[in-house]
Amino acid sequence: MGGLLSAAILAKEGMKVCVLEKNKQLGGCLQTFSLHKQVFDSCVHYIGGLGEGHTLNKIFHYAGILDKLSLKGFDENGIDRICFGNDAVSFPLAGGEENFIEQLLPYFPNEKNALQNYIKQIKNVGDHFPLYRLRNGDVSEKAAVTNWELTETLHSITQNKLLGNVLLGNNLLYAGNAGKTPFYLHALVSESYIHSAHKVLPGSSQIAKFLAQEIRNQGGEIFRNTEVVNLAEENGRLQYAETKDGQRFYGKYFIANTHPQIALQMLQSSLIKPVTKKRIKGLEQTTSSFLLNLVLKPQTVPHRQHNIYWHQTPNALAGIHYKTENFPETYAVYFTESKMHPGFAESISILTYMHYEEVSTWMNTNNHTAHSEDRGKDYKEFKAKKSEQLLEKVYGRLPELKGNIITQSAATPLTFRDYTATPQGALYGILKDVNKPAETMIATRTKIPNLFFTGQNINMHGVLGVSITALATCSELVGMDYLLQKINQ
Repeated sequence: MGGLLSAAILAKEGMKVCVLEKNKQLGGCLQTFSLHKQVFDSCVHYIGGLGEGHTLNKIFHYAGILDKLSLKGFDENGIDRICFGNDAVSFPLAGGEENFIEQLLPYFPNEKNALQNYIKQIKNVGDHFPLYRLRNGDVSEKAAVTNWELTETLHSITQNKLLGNVLLGNNLLYAGNAGKTPFYLHALVSESYIHSAHKVLPGSSQIAKFLAQEIRNQGGEIFRNTEVVNLAEENGRLQYAETKDGQRFYGKYFIANTHPQIALQMLQSSLIKPVTKKRIKGLEQTTSSFLLNLVLKPQTVPHRQHNIYWHQTPNALAGIHYKTENFPETYAVYFTESKMHPGFAESISILTYMHYEEVSTWMNTNNHTAHSEDRGKDYKEFKAKKSEQLLEKVYGRLPELKGNIITQSAATPLTFRDYTATPQGALYGILKDVNKPAETMIATRTKIPNLFFTGQNINMHGVLGVSITALATCSELVGMDYLLQKINQ
């Protein structure tokens, strides 16, 4: 999405743009697929910050796609519901700042001050990220809050362990890792969903579709099934991008939206030092995931206007370090309501963590639309086994699922790796480590003056995160103050 939005912005500002896309379908993590005539999102199951007045709302409005999107809201009294073990209680994470507090107070009557302070602190963090408030600012503003570690900061807000874990309950949205994850990741994600949460219908690929339309409407060109394998630099500037079939695309500026590690593998230039390539290659990636998509028998499973996040233990961050024999120790359930039978779900998607090591046996295979390869019988059996293990845990919370699944499809870290060209199928790219802020933050500028980076690895992941990064990248070409003025009008 970062590349499409960058192209749409620059085309809107009068530049001639060309998008080179490896896959048949545009959009990276915005891709959707069909199973038994039902549309499924591959990654983006709901989006925060699209409500009136929020940052993403303004960016999408400026990009010309906001009014074209069909958006469905959630239950404002509990967009996400957090569950632990066999406890029947589900704790609501609601929409709206005051409502967020009011919905949790019955469960934590002595924590009103803590909840108020929590809202205050996540807003405070947002204020320290100028672009998230669509204003120009200084990098020192962010530096004041980027060294806050997630669990320590929450402990300073509340010493109630259960409340702390409820607030961490939807950490699948940012792959929360105790001792490493910065508080700002949690804060920026949480604030956007507290402001507003929407599902894009019939799927998140609509965002990519409408961005592509805007690019073409402004005279831009898009080439799909066009895999770039070489970036050629001569005399200190990038001259062309060469594709797998030998085509060369010349340009004045180049923006790489792929993972920096992948982009640097393509680059033939002495301007990028080997030590830099080695450092980026050695960066830790966020964990990967296992996604199970289910098509349901009609009128059997009641639709929920919320998402479910379940944790096996009261420690909401423990699931990312699951033991293979206990898989899974956490999961999220996302519902899609039936158009034919309102009030019932037509499909659900279940997301959990999965370590890349679990699929290392098949790491030398490659299977996606443009390159079909059968990973073999053992791989199919592995997916079937993991699907059943996951379903057994989900049945404990949703017993009505049992016997009411028409068909199902599973995606592993290899699926995400092959479709998004992300090392190890990392859920959110490079892991942001509060202990190594300088090492894990990659700039939009490179040592080659006409090559820039954008995407989830550069600033922050998620639809909002990559949209902000696209602004940062485009501002290198059109100017930050100018761009922000256009968006804020």
